[in-house]
Amino acid sequence: AAERQSQEAKGKVQKVVGQLKTDIKANEEKVYEQGAKAAAIAKHKAEQFSEGVEDLVRQAEAALSGKPIDPSSGAAATPSQSVPAETEAHAKPSNLYDIPLPLGHEPPPGYSRPAPPKPPKAPAKEEAPAPLPLIAPVVAELSSSEPVLAHLASTIDNLASFLNSNPSASSKARDVLDTAKTDLTELAHNFDRVKEEEERKLERQMDEQSREYTLKLLELELEAQDKLANQEAGFLEYLDEEKTKLASFYREKMQQELEIQKEIINERLKEEIIAQGIELQRRWIREIKVRVEQERGGRLAKLDELAANLKRLERVALDNSSYLDQNLHIHSLWSAIRALHNAVDAPARKPFRDELRVLRHIAAAKDDPIVSTALEALEASDVPDVGVEPFVDLASWFTTSVAPRVSSVALVPDQNAGLLSHIASHVFSAFTFRRQGLVSGDDVLSTLSRAEHYLHEKDLDSATRELNQLAGTAKVLVKDWLEAARRRLEVQQALDVVEAQATVASLLVV
Repeated sequence: AAERQSQEAKGKVQKVVGQLKTDIKANEEKVYEQGAKAAAIAKHKAEQFSEGVEDLVRQAEAALSGKPIDPSSGAAATPSQSVPAETEAHAKPSNLYDIPLPLGHEPPPGYSRPAPPKPPKAPAKEEAPAPLPLIAPVVAELSSSEPVLAHLASTIDNLASFLNSNPSASSKARDVLDTAKTDLTELAHNFDRVKEEEERKLERQMDEQSREYTLKLLELELEAQDKLANQEAGFLEYLDEEKTKLASFYREKMQQELEIQKEIINERLKEEIIAQGIELQRRWIREIKVRVEQERGGRLAKLDELAANLKRLERVALDNSSYLDQNLHIHSLWSAIRALHNAVDAPARKPFRDELRVLRHIAAAKDDPIVSTALEALEASDVPDVGVEPFVDLASWFTTSVAPRVSSVALVPDQNAGLLSHIASHVFSAFTFRRQGLVSGDDVLSTLSRAEHYLHEKDLDSATRELNQLAGTAKVLVKDWLEAARRRLEVQQALDVVEAQATVASLLVV
């Protein structure tokens, strides 16, 4: 369905493109028709020009032959030719009968025959007129584009060459040829102007048509692209829906097939298990029959062996039971140790009397003197009821409270220290530079630096040992912190002893 819709969309786009091409061809034909009209107009002007040239040629021939110019021919006579014709018409008498008569006849009464013509005078020698100008060289540039002008120019040049060969007629036709040359040149330039104007007009029309149809093409292309984008989005949405439907359909189908296969496999397994059970029963029956037959032959001989085997089985069972008891005891011991350890390492101080009682009960069942001694010393104190300070609280207490106070009395002497000694020590301690790390020295600041380093390394035992070396006022200031640290160390040492004994017991069981 998606492919069919995509093919329909492509067909629609092709139809739109074909329609655009048809519109463009129709517009091109319109433009060509307009060009043909312009060419027809130019041809009509050329025909008018040729008619004018023919009129000029007729006037030239009439001037050469001395005949009167016929006004019905459409050619306008020049002023120099019209004046003699008018004078001859006025000079002719009204009673002159110039119609040819038959032989022996006389004109009608009142009419007279025209006088015989006078003999022509001897023509005077005239100077040879200048040769007439040629028109073909003037319009030679237009001969390639306008063959009509070239033909007319060659005709007029032939007439001029004829007049040059007859000098008597050349003087009368010079004006006509000059006029023809001027008119032909102007007409040629008019042809050029008309062609240029028509070309510019056609170019403008073509540009306008091109811009118009380019805009139409762009609009149609954008519209087609929008339609294609919308169709593509619809196709993608349709494809997603179809994919979802197909996925759900095949998922359900696969689930059904899996259920069917599971049922088939379960049935096969049941049948195989039943078959194996039947086969085992048969095998056991056969073995029992064989054993019974064997026992019939040597039953009494094997009674001692059976008794020994039973004893060995009893011993193995007892060993296994003791092994299981030891494992259960060790597991319970480790569980109690972890519970006590979690109570001691809690983020806040909390009592651990119940966890200690459970651990003591488990250790007493094992009758381990080392564990019992360590737990009795811890149980006799009030530490389980109060709890111990977490290591994080001890480190924070030392860093924020104990260390600054001890640093302020670092310069106070151990004995006979007065008020001035305390004030001086407090003032000068602000300007002292405290070293970091495992520094050497027995002074208070060095001891504090080493204790702080051990606390950073989470070595509470070493830090306590360092601070226990202090004396005087510094020892008094760290007394509370040392007591809290000692309580935690006592509990930690007891737990370490119990964990060591539990580890040894685990190794012995293995």
